[in-house]
Amino acid sequence: MAHPGSSIPEPTSARRRSITSSPSFQGRALEAEQWRISLLAASLALILVMWITRRLLGGVVASDNAAFYPILIIIVAALILSVLAIKEMGWRTRQGYALPGWRLLVGAFFDLAVPFGILFILHYRSPRGAYSALSGPTLFLVPIAIMLSVLRLRPLYSLCIGIAAAFAHWGLVWMTLREGGVDAHLIPVLSSYGALLAFTGIAAAILSLQVRRYIQEAVLEAESAERAAGKLSEIEHELDIAREIQQSLLPAEPPALAGFDIAGMARPATQAGGDYYDWQPLPDGRLVVAVADVTGHGIGPALVMAVCRAYSKATAPTAQNAAQFLERMNNLIVPDVSEGRFITMAVALLNSDGSVELLSAGHGPTFHYHVAQKRVEEFNGNGMPLGVSDGEQYDPTSYLKLAPGDALVLLTDGFMERMDPDGELFGTDRLGEAIVRYGYRPAAEMIAAIDADTTAFARGAPQTDDMTVVVMRRT
Repeated sequence: MAHPGSSIPEPTSARRRSITSSPSFQGRALEAEQWRISLLAASLALILVMWITRRLLGGVVASDNAAFYPILIIIVAALILSVLAIKEMGWRTRQGYALPGWRLLVGAFFDLAVPFGILFILHYRSPRGAYSALSGPTLFLVPIAIMLSVLRLRPLYSLCIGIAAAFAHWGLVWMTLREGGVDAHLIPVLSSYGALLAFTGIAAAILSLQVRRYIQEAVLEAESAERAAGKLSEIEHELDIAREIQQSLLPAEPPALAGFDIAGMARPATQAGGDYYDWQPLPDGRLVVAVADVTGHGIGPALVMAVCRAYSKATAPTAQNAAQFLERMNNLIVPDVSEGRFITMAVALLNSDGSVELLSAGHGPTFHYHVAQKRVEEFNGNGMPLGVSDGEQYDPTSYLKLAPGDALVLLTDGFMERMDPDGELFGTDRLGEAIVRYGYRPAAEMIAAIDADTTAFARGAPQTDDMTVVVMRRT
């Protein structure tokens, strides 16, 4: 049983810099100590009830005041000290203070002092003689104290308390033998009690060692997991910042081009993505609209996307047509991207009269919705993606004429490749049907409806690729 003492915190510098002195281990050790004291107190409470009951029932030993009251005082005092010790352990746990080393010695003394104090009283004052102290119910409190010492997670402590209990019992046997209170032929039997107590101490030490190792491993795993979670949280925070920055690079509002209703949407599969869309008015009144897809998704493609946007902003004002725009973009990007990484891009040059130049660098499909026939016309990629080959020529350019109500839909393959839980793709056919179904709506509503269809199709399956779309609808 532990004994309450000073609650002054130990200096951190005085503690060993090891896993056993870590806050996590110390916290578990204090919780275990609180449990140990509580269980030992419960045992003492049971002994108290039995002791009072024996007196009420007229037990010979308990009815003797010379034995009853001293033992009663010892048990009650031990219970009071136990309650105080339990409260102190709770306070130390809340404050994060370790248990000082001297408390182990005091605790060991009290763990053995209580049961052997009772036994010594019985040895000298029991009406039945000294022999009753060697085999009475109180003796069973000793192995309980030894086994509960396992909760202190100190193998040497458990071993020492077991050996000390054995020698204390052997001392009682020797005193009883010397006083003639026991027959000589009972000495082997009585001595075996002490041997069993010593063996109990050895078993408790082994068990304490194993429990200590398990807790050390658990603490190491918990601390490693906490460090990993902290690093992951930092990475996620940085990715959230990257996402915010990337989203800020996208157009903040629709472009002002007479005769057109234009809207866009980009949703990366992770915090940051490799898709990109933008529009930019040209000096001659036309509007250049571009949608691009960098291979992969994540922070790497997001950085390439930012570079692509910067080149697009610089290139568009001086490009005479869509082919020249893509060729210049390609020549700028080739030196900047690593081998195996490339960018697909579709670009549309719009006039307010509805005429469009459409050209693709390996990007497709693009859809032209004809409102009169309620059908879609599909355009696939032309030429190599950007960043693959220097000096690439892009042709042929598609020249379209959008009638009022027609729409041109530029998007990335994240829409077509959206999968359901069974692995089936949404596909080009379903996408074309959705465009026809919602083609009469304003551009932003059309995007929202198509996105809702792909989400419903996925039935909760995660988005695995970036999804970007721009709708240019002739009003």
